[in-house]
Amino acid sequence: MEESSNKTIICSVLFLDISEYSRKQVSEQITLKEGFNSFLSSAIRNVPINDRIILDTGDGAAISFLGDVGDAIRVALLLRESFFKEGVLMTPPLLVRMGINLGPVRLVRDINGQPNIVGDGINVAQRV
Repeated sequence: MEESSNKTIICSVLFLDISEYSRKQVSEQITLKEGFNSFLSSAIRNVPINDRIILDTGDGAAISFLGDVGDAIRVALLLRESFFKEGVLMTPPLLVRMGINLGPVRLVRDINGQPNIVGDGINVAQRV
């Protein structure tokens, strides 16, 4: 990742949200999040670490793809397949909403010094 600057870049953002997560018991939330994380790790394994920023949202994740903008579509399709084949068979079922956006962002560091992004690119992806 480039150092924080005032430079605006265009990247694709994949936003994922586990459906009805907050209505589940804590033990079910843990099961769902572990399954979600496993599927996500598998789906992004071919995307170089320096080409992605993953933000954990508690009930999902936002993945910013800084390299090939097509990576967001490829990862989303891999995840969709995993969720349909395996996620729905989990107890409770892992049901996920996904949105993809291509838009402007700025690279920043969060309060812990970790890479982060801000801007319309991620804000719109969350709403899709």
